[in-house]
Amino acid sequence: MRHDSAGTDARADALRRVGILGGTFDPVHRLHLELARVAIAQFELESVIFLPTGRPARKLGATRASATERLRMLQLATEDNPRFSVSTMEVERSGISYTIDSLRELRQLLGTDAELFLILGEDTATDLPSWKDSEQIAALAGVLYAERPGEAEALPLPRGFACQRLAMEACDLSSTQIRERLAAGKDVRALLPSQVYDYIRRQGLYAEPR
Repeated sequence: MRHDSAGTDARADALRRVGILGGTFDPVHRLHLELARVAIAQFELESVIFLPTGRPARKLGATRASATERLRMLQLATEDNPRFSVSTMEVERSGISYTIDSLRELRQLLGTDAELFLILGEDTATDLPSWKDSEQIAALAGVLYAERPGEAEALPLPRGFACQRLAMEACDLSSTQIRERLAAGKDVRALLPSQVYDYIRRQGLYAEPR
């Protein structure tokens, strides 16, 4: 890391830029990894932390795989990239997972010289004002968002949040679609990291519709 002369430029150089990609990851797929890679390249992030939820506030009872299985799939998907890491804080936390609690904990762990960025889909970013303690979320982290495909007009971004667009082609791929294809016996190998696909097959995950 460079240490330039005192002032604003020196302060900017001192900051470590860290992305945070949260979700249920049920299962993690190639678009999740591409989001992280693009964010690192475009915004010069030092790393991206993948943050699987334990009991998600907005999807209670909605996960098919257990927290342990979702965590293991993430570990397999990210093990070959030294800039990727997986945090277990929400999986280990008792009760419902809230983003604000994780941001506060990450701020304590990473220190004040880390600049935090939430990596989100555009539709999720527009919903940020309804999240718990949203004003404090805006104060703790910037937002890097990927456009949602099929929108005739751009969705309105939330006021008060520092939002920046990820320069990547909009892609309509979700974990829900992958689960449905697996339940229907369709081939999803092109949509998943190979290690994750092999794990799903070994564990017999998502073989039956919910």
